[in-house]
Amino acid sequence: MIIRPVIIPITLVLILAACHAQVSQPPSRNGMVLVPAGGFAMGSPAGSDSFSDEQPQRHVFLSAFWIDRHEVTNAQYDQFIAATGHPPPKNLNPAVTLWEQGHPLTGSERHPVVNVSWHDATAYCKWAGKRLPAEAEWEKAARGTDGRRYPWGNDWNPKLANSASYWAGRTIEFKDGAEWKAFWVDGEGARISRERGLKGEVLTLPAGSFPDGVSPYGLFDMAGNASEWVQDWYEPYYYLSAPQADPKGPAGVLLKAMRGGSWLKPAKSLRTTDRDYGYPDDHPSGTGFRCAKDDR
Repeated sequence: MIIRPVIIPITLVLILAACHAQVSQPPSRNGMVLVPAGGFAMGSPAGSDSFSDEQPQRHVFLSAFWIDRHEVTNAQYDQFIAATGHPPPKNLNPAVTLWEQGHPLTGSERHPVVNVSWHDATAYCKWAGKRLPAEAEWEKAARGTDGRRYPWGNDWNPKLANSASYWAGRTIEFKDGAEWKAFWVDGEGARISRERGLKGEVLTLPAGSFPDGVSPYGLFDMAGNASEWVQDWYEPYYYLSAPQADPKGPAGVLLKAMRGGSWLKPAKSLRTTDRDYGYPDDHPSGTGFRCAKDDR
């Protein structure tokens, strides 16, 4: 018996390939990406090199939600200001405020907006018909369902995100505030900021500058560039008692959570599980946001 090879028409091959591509890519619309309902591992396991507020690791179920593919940019925030009369971003030091006469510094339009408070971020998202993501939503969007350490995988690469390591060209870690100050105030980081930063200070980059560093859902800058305000209040031991389904954060009164790390941060702060925080009225030079919305 002669066994003949099976010949598949090229049109069928192309159809199958297209179907596979559609399944592999999450749905998107209006600059947002759908994160499907399902569970993921949130936090870090005991015994890892994580911080205590990331523990215990637990399996969390989330309903489907949409989240911005990019951090909100200065240009987008400028539109919000024009439509609402909301005050522009401000730095405690007026000399390094990146907005002049109510508009972003020329050349910074595509950079993530920074020097915005949690209240500013909330107001923008409400104006856009959205909301800030919950902390759990943010982490799932950053790490996916395979528990990865960074948005792009488990191996650190300083070339895949805007951080202190990227600017130094090597891995940077700070063991305490003194080392941070030695780098950013008195040392190498200060020199780089003066030479290359906006207003000789801020080292944000245009949103989406690291296409090889996207998350499993195709989100840009989930590590570095600007840290991001999220909806939740921050409480260091919340994971010990948090709900296993759609957690919305503790009933806090003092600090709001931030995620993702920024251009100012060491490598350890760019992990998908790292948690940060600030007063809701703070306007940090390294903090911006992105918005989310329910899947309806």
